[in-house]
Amino acid sequence: MRAGKTTGRSGPWDRDFAVANCLPPAMDLAYHLAGNAVSRNFSDLSPQTVDATVDALIDSLACALAGTQSPGLAKARAALGRWGGDGCSVWGGFGRAPAPWAAFLNAVSMHALDYDDTDDKVPLHANGLVLPPLLADLEENRPDCDGREFLTALAVGVDGAMRIGRAGGPKGSRGWNYSVISGSVGAVLALARLRRWDTETTVSALGHQLTQTAGSLQSIIDGSLAKRFQPAQMVKNVVLSAALAQAGIDGPRNVFEGKAGFINLYQDGKFDREAVEPGLQHCALVNDLSLKPYPACRFTHAPIDLALELHQRGVRPQDIKHIGIRVSGQAVNMVGRRFDAKTAGVVDAQFSIAYTVAVGLARGAVRISDFTEETIRDPRVGAFAAEKITIEAGEALPFLGMVPVFFDVELGNGQRIELATENVAGSPEKRMSSGQLRDKLIDCLGYGKSRVDPDELIATVKGLREGKPVASVLQLLA
Repeated sequence: MRAGKTTGRSGPWDRDFAVANCLPPAMDLAYHLAGNAVSRNFSDLSPQTVDATVDALIDSLACALAGTQSPGLAKARAALGRWGGDGCSVWGGFGRAPAPWAAFLNAVSMHALDYDDTDDKVPLHANGLVLPPLLADLEENRPDCDGREFLTALAVGVDGAMRIGRAGGPKGSRGWNYSVISGSVGAVLALARLRRWDTETTVSALGHQLTQTAGSLQSIIDGSLAKRFQPAQMVKNVVLSAALAQAGIDGPRNVFEGKAGFINLYQDGKFDREAVEPGLQHCALVNDLSLKPYPACRFTHAPIDLALELHQRGVRPQDIKHIGIRVSGQAVNMVGRRFDAKTAGVVDAQFSIAYTVAVGLARGAVRISDFTEETIRDPRVGAFAAEKITIEAGEALPFLGMVPVFFDVELGNGQRIELATENVAGSPEKRMSSGQLRDKLIDCLGYGKSRVDPDELIATVKGLREGKPVASVLQLLA
């Protein structure tokens, strides 16, 4: 069952099959991941991995503080407030709540603007699933935790989420949201490392998480605000899974390779087991994390890059007769729908190549303020997006790829411009500079009306690598 690159069986669930399919518990992938997670130390992380973990943490906290004012959050805070106001911080100065609800609300604010990091190869949002429950658990159980311990746990979780995402990824055909189902695995591993659990307890927590994992892409397809709440649903469940495992309640043991385990249930039996191992002991995949320069779906970023290049050349929407954009099949599925400014919501705009390209061309930048109910009604941008842009899938392009992307631009004077890009801004191949990251922080903290100073946030997070207490970060968030 472990041979080759796929795992999983199908067939009648009779006694003989069940016996044959029940591997000895120690053989399930959960034991390998759990044993590795609880064994990691700060010294296992390379300087590059520590840098990547710190930069992504700075980025994530800025995104969270920006998102605290987002539509739906005030209603969510009011709805959950009926269950008590004590426990952990609700970031941005919104009081306190029991740990599961605080983690839930913080996860919503972090993901609300679609500005949080991604692993482009899946794609999935890693810190959005790992960081909120980790900080809630730390605040509740280890408020004196030093920065290196925390960074180690965070790296373990982000790396674990990315490994499961890459080994599985969108191979199944059932419409799962892979940020949600893969990211929650990483979150459990992070909590296990923070609490210094043993392997058995960690596997139990992974098992409990399996029993309550879900996440449909329908919220993206319908453009509903529920999209922003999906990671938060899993984050809340991670806190509950940890509580059950800590109490000694056992969860399923064959978490990944069982008959109804993760691989068969969510991946249709298609899982690249070999992708899990390389660099596992050093959390090396954290180095591959991408930070977003634009607050929109990651599949819009390469087209935005080209739109900004046109703007820099002096080309404006009124100069253009038509733009033909060629992208991958998955990009068409995710962000290639026709944009209608009269009926679109904010999530529709965040998931639209046509809208984001029109914004980049018209304004020379794509910022948080471009995704409000008022700004997406701008008739100049909306009309251009609907009438002047055609998006199609390139048959020869990798179906799941974010790049390459091709523009064929026809100007009103008859001139044609052809552009292409092989890299996406914010990726490991085209990283954001420290100045660009600081500019993003300014945009985020300003939009969220935060009293936190960008340079103070940067300095406080960077102090964690020297072992300074995580309480300093919690104070800024609260």
